[in-house]
Amino acid sequence: MDAKPKIHKKLNELEATAISGNDISSSVLYVSALSIAFAGQYAWITLLIVSFVLFLFRKIYGEVVGALPLNGGAYNALLNTTSKSVASFAATLTILSYMATAVISANEAIHYLHHIIPTMPVIIATIALLSLFAILAIGGITESAKVAIGIFLFHLGSLLVLTVFVVIFLIKNGTGMFFENWHMPLKEGSVMTAIFFGFAASMLGVSGFESSANFVEEQKSGVFPKTLRNMWAIVSIINPLMAIFALALFTLPMLQSDDYQNTLSIEMGK
Repeated sequence: MDAKPKIHKKLNELEATAISGNDISSSVLYVSALSIAFAGQYAWITLLIVSFVLFLFRKIYGEVVGALPLNGGAYNALLNTTSKSVASFAATLTILSYMATAVISANEAIHYLHHIIPTMPVIIATIALLSLFAILAIGGITESAKVAIGIFLFHLGSLLVLTVFVVIFLIKNGTGMFFENWHMPLKEGSVMTAIFFGFAASMLGVSGFESSANFVEEQKSGVFPKTLRNMWAIVSIINPLMAIFALALFTLPMLQSDDYQNTLSIEMGK
């Protein structure tokens, strides 16, 4: 008697959003601080500009991948529309982007852990963390959708709790600090220069937006464009909001210091 063929379960909207959303939503732990370092009081504006650029890219990317719903993201799209050399060049840039995101995310994670365990060496621990995940990837360990959902909801829940308490604090103490920071003179350069460099730093916060296209074949029909919409909404709300909160809680010199740059969310939580 022939065995029944195994039915491959496709990912629903929440599962697909969680897997790709964990990548892009974690940027809130560092991108607000980075943008403030370069753009100062205009950081939230640069993050909104990034949101607008991502909105335009989302429409184009959704149509392209929708027309060619195959795993591989930008590489697959270019492979079917241009030459192999152009597609390979794009794939190389994508790998470099992922490597940069991995290094920054790992380093930030260790900085947060270092805040709890001050004796831990940051650089060595960062290398060890990256090595651990490299071993898991080489070993063929795949990502669990259920675990991804748990991490995703816990992360968003933590940010919601932080938001509620920051709002309560500002209601009690006022938003005077934000307007003091707004009228502070820039250290150097013009407003446009600050916004330009702040925009460049803020773009790091949306690295990983294209990750959903890498497993589009595993998603149910119609899920892919919804994952793009959900990720866009998350970074468009969370990142500018956290930058505004930071500017309403601390002075610019404090925000641009090394301690606050590395663990801004902890300082905001305090």
